[in-house]
Amino acid sequence: AKTVKGKGLKFLENKNGWHGKALGDELVQAALTEIPNPKFPNVKVKKPINDTLKKINLKRLNLPEFKVDDEIATREAYGLGLLNLAEHDPNIMVLDAEVSNSTHAETVKKKHPEQFIECYIAEQNMVGVGQGLAVCGYTVFMSTFAAFLTRAHDQIRMAALSNSKFIVCGSHCGVSIGEDGASQMGLEDIALFRALPNSVVLYPADAVATLKLMELATKQTGITYIRTTRPKVPVIYANNEKFLLGGFKAVKQTTKDKVVLVGAGITLYEALKAYELLAAKGVAVAVVDLYCVKPFDHTKFKQFVRRHGGKVVVVEDHRPEGGIGEMIAAGLVDEEFVVEKLAIDTIPHSGTKDELLNKYGIGAKHIVEAALRSLKRKR
Repeated sequence: AKTVKGKGLKFLENKNGWHGKALGDELVQAALTEIPNPKFPNVKVKKPINDTLKKINLKRLNLPEFKVDDEIATREAYGLGLLNLAEHDPNIMVLDAEVSNSTHAETVKKKHPEQFIECYIAEQNMVGVGQGLAVCGYTVFMSTFAAFLTRAHDQIRMAALSNSKFIVCGSHCGVSIGEDGASQMGLEDIALFRALPNSVVLYPADAVATLKLMELATKQTGITYIRTTRPKVPVIYANNEKFLLGGFKAVKQTTKDKVVLVGAGITLYEALKAYELLAAKGVAVAVVDLYCVKPFDHTKFKQFVRRHGGKVVVVEDHRPEGGIGEMIAAGLVDEEFVVEKLAIDTIPHSGTKDELLNKYGIGAKHIVEAALRSLKRKR
């Protein structure tokens, strides 16, 4: 199709300088005389049927339980959480962009197909469908690879401006996905979702955190983003662990800490490895799991840092721009704290998870180096 601006009107057709300008009464009348049929068809729209959705008490959820040190990817836990939610609440609707075998949304697709919509490789359309369902009162979960959500960001942004409520899960984030390469690595997603008005950004590190944060997401009033990881990781939390909006977890701490290591998702495990390496050098550090990126209790975190050495190393599998490091540094900027930030600042290549974490400077040895470097810096 060839678009001709102002087609059919002599004073407008193919003319520049008219974009965004009101014609005024005189030119409107002139335009109407040139339009063959100025009358619009009388289209009748049927009044929507008001189907009241059944209210469900989600407090009765019996979430799957895990044993500490069980190996399970957070994307797998996401699938288990979806299935559990769908079986307890018929108002749960799950959408996926034809990667449900990887995001693990296929758990609902297989057992409750009436609560699953396959949106195929059309992420923009998926968000539109999800927004429509949300307006009708459904609790909507949408999923695809974090990298592919960039295609739908226009729709997500406009949904945020409309005060929409739905949950988006981006899986296969960061260089930790390994061999698939840079095109599949979601490295900008946290920045994109943090920038949305009234958004919530959650980043679970293990299976327990994933289930608890999914449940927390259903209680939010805007757009919630959940970031899941491809590799299997050990469960570190007990099944009764509680996760509060805006909070963080001190996974390791002593009264002699010199530095606070902050990890999220896959990098929490690198921080825990660094904790052991630093302990062998006689350096005591605290380790924080930053499971809630937005909102974040900066006051509480600042108090924690002050009690544990006043120095921070933030490591993330994400670009430095708009990521966790910038968020933490912004909260500490008015104080005399030392902040070291480790992130992916180049275009990554293909490799194994461990190869890439080390190659791009977010592995345990780099965290150790950053911690030791921070000790030499003056506040």
